[in-house]
Amino acid sequence: MRMRIIQGAIEETGEKGIKFTMNDLAKRLGVSKRTLYENFSSKESLIDGIVEHFFSTMREKEEEIINDSTLSTIEKLKEIAMILPNSPRLMYISRFYEMKQYYPKQWQKVEQWFAEWSPEFELIEEGIESGKLRRVNTIVFRKMIIESIMALADRSFLMKNDFTLKEALHNMVDIILYGLVVDEK
Repeated sequence: MRMRIIQGAIEETGEKGIKFTMNDLAKRLGVSKRTLYENFSSKESLIDGIVEHFFSTMREKEEEIINDSTLSTIEKLKEIAMILPNSPRLMYISRFYEMKQYYPKQWQKVEQWFAEWSPEFELIEEGIESGKLRRVNTIVFRKMIIESIMALADRSFLMKNDFTLKEALHNMVDIILYGLVVDEK
């Protein structure tokens, strides 16, 4: 039931934003508010559940990508940087940016997780060692990736520019990995 509630809350967030009510969620799921509160003591704890689900899904996908021997180092870097939109269960993640304003404690958890997220460090080093990537300051590179992802997840940016999160992340990865300069060889 907890997973069903979390999925319903993600869908409510996609339609109404993070300000959906527990009444809205109960109606969507066809359950009583009491059922919701038996599983989550408050909306804040439900938001915590959504955040944990997001992290768990990200970790699972990361593991799949890192352990996929059919992908090159560059392909793994691309896949990891674009991990957010790859799961239909997380298709409304751009609406979660609203957490920053309405649920700052939960947003801090998101920011902390991204600050500690580091699967790409080993891949960058692997790419440098193999000669596929030039040596760069990995701390700056990592910061660029994370801040870009966070900025692109802002729904107002996506709506203003008529992008999906997947399109925006694809463009970000392309620019960061291949830059702006055309190879003049």
